[in-house]
Amino acid sequence: MQTNEHADQTEADARLRGPFEAVDEPDPAAVLDALTDPLCRRVLGCAREPVSASEVADAADLSLSSTYRKLHALSDAGLLETQTELRDDGYHTTRYRATLEEATIRLGEEDGIDVAVERREADEQRQSSAAPSRLGSGPS
Repeated sequence: MQTNEHADQTEADARLRGPFEAVDEPDPAAVLDALTDPLCRRVLGCAREPVSASEVADAADLSLSSTYRKLHALSDAGLLETQTELRDDGYHTTRYRATLEEATIRLGEEDGIDVAVERREADEQRQSSAAPSRLGSGPS
């Protein structure tokens, strides 16, 4: 009987969770800003598995407001994906999971910077390679 109860709970949990969602084409400037911020990197490291903002705040030893700012910056940069989960009390919780596998930054032509981000896909552990994006060009 425990197996059926566990299966029923798992099916109910799946109905209460939406899919993980991420930005399709991250802005190279946002990626660089996030990756050069030590607190963003700390938050990113805490989100290797799906976590709530309060779990990240505890693990990263940050205030909840700072945690939310960093989570939004990382999400906007396409380095985190989000999932909305409906709780039994009718409220919802957002869970965050890192998508970053690898980032490559190269000096491009005309003083531009090329940023390539390899992200893992939402429900698969495969790597997907994004074409390099260009940040800035020409002399300042």
